[in-house]
Amino acid sequence: MRHICDTTNYVCECNRAFDKETRHPQVSLIDMSGKSSCRNMATDCYAVKVVSDGCTAGKCGQHYYDFSEATMTFAMPASEIDLRQCGGRILIFHPDIIRCTPLGMRIKDFSFFKYHTDEALHLSCCELKVIGRCLDGIDCELKWGVDEYSKAIISNCIELLLNYCQRFYTRQFITRHEANTAAIKTVDGIIDGFLRSGKAATQSMLTACRIAPELKMSAEYLNDMMKHETGKSVSEYIQLRRILMAKELLLSTDMTAGDIASMLGFCAESCFNTVFKKITGCTPHEYRNG
Repeated sequence: MRHICDTTNYVCECNRAFDKETRHPQVSLIDMSGKSSCRNMATDCYAVKVVSDGCTAGKCGQHYYDFSEATMTFAMPASEIDLRQCGGRILIFHPDIIRCTPLGMRIKDFSFFKYHTDEALHLSCCELKVIGRCLDGIDCELKWGVDEYSKAIISNCIELLLNYCQRFYTRQFITRHEANTAAIKTVDGIIDGFLRSGKAATQSMLTACRIAPELKMSAEYLNDMMKHETGKSVSEYIQLRRILMAKELLLSTDMTAGDIASMLGFCAESCFNTVFKKITGCTPHEYRNG
């Protein structure tokens, strides 16, 4: 039976799980090569975990087209963290350490904290060295001790780390282009099937949260992948598919603009006309008769 330790609320309790000294009450960088008193842990902190490839081979969504030097996973506060990997390091930081800082203002931009475990970041040798330097910088500051500059310096160090992670995830989307293209074709099928079925007339419009499970992805990963590949968010992409189908219906059927608007889930014909003209540069009537 899986053992889950009691939910921990403070960094010092996480440190105790690894028998580690607490240098800062809101931040810790833990060497996971030591034995932990629990296999899984939930905290009120953000977590960034880096483990070597030997500990995650075939796991965390790694494919033949990914790098394999090391793997990074991320967790939001209150998420469960798997501590069973051998070795590696884990950075945990409480939301208070970044509150009222530049990082605190943009922490939501780092959507990978909401990715599934099998949407992990797989690092190259060079990338691992960069991540290692960032973690070493955080560790150095923690050893310095707490003073009036600690919060600003530590939050800046963490932000630098996350900026690099964002860069490396973008690189990973590039190396996964072929797989992403196949996923987008599946998304097209889901959207088109929903629209052709007439469900849009009676149900709420599709969202990333509804599409993602069919691809076994998190909504955040799907949205980020779509933005990288198409330049559009999932909601924007759905809107384009609706208009693409509207164009097809205008030319291949005698349906009225109102009927098409209803079938494609627009609240009113006027709304459909506005969106259609914004995207195509002409009204549905002009498009049909052009």
